[in-house]
Amino acid sequence: MDLIELIEEAIEDEKRAAEKYRRGAEMAEDPETRSFFEQLVTWEQGHERVLRDRLAALKLIRGQ
Repeated sequence: MDLIELIEEAIEDEKRAAEKYRRGAEMAEDPETRSFFEQLVTWEQGHERVLRDRLAALKLIRGQ
């Protein structure tokens, strides 16, 4: 596995985590727990953006 594949896999991991936390927010019975899971979704989306930016930069450096 090379670095690009590793980052692509990490992006998928972040997407799966965000979806899991979205389900948690939907299942939450109280606003505090719902808010907690919604914040986790936001964090995971941020991680995904950072990884996508790094992936684009790496591909640019490598001429891909």
